[in-house]
Amino acid sequence: MTAPLDFLGNIAEYLPKDWKWIASQTVAFLILYWLLRKFAFAPIQQILREREERVRKAIEDAEQQRSEMEQLRAEYEQRLAHIEEEARARLQEAMQQAYQARDALLSEAREQAERILQRAQEQIALEREKLMVELRDYVVDMAVLIAEKLIDRTLDSTAHHELINKILEKELRERSAH
Repeated sequence: MTAPLDFLGNIAEYLPKDWKWIASQTVAFLILYWLLRKFAFAPIQQILREREERVRKAIEDAEQQRSEMEQLRAEYEQRLAHIEEEARARLQEAMQQAYQARDALLSEAREQAERILQRAQEQIALEREKLMVELRDYVVDMAVLIAEKLIDRTLDSTAHHELINKILEKELRERSAH
């Protein structure tokens, strides 16, 4: 511990003892400081201030761009949500229209099927009536024919049945051939 204190004590020995020299060195230092301050420190400080101003402006611009970007992002998300909502609404509307169209087609098909069935039933009834008229006419014709044949011949009951069967078979063959 004594060594550092000894060194301080030894410094006094190295310092110059001439006060004129100390004063001239001090004046030279002050002049050098003033010259450096005027020609070196001032431009350096100006450069530092300008750089600080550029950095501050860059930070402000970045903040402004960030806020604009946030605003644009919010608008984009809002538009996207609106587009999704609109797409959902259109899809739902299209589905509803498709269901309505399906129901309309089914209803129309049922009505058409009922009309076709009704026409078919009417045609069947007309055909049945026509067949009944033809059958009646045929039976009448057969009865007249049988009566004519019977009038021509008097027969016993067995011969009578045979004659009727022959005439019926003959008439059926002729009618089925037409």
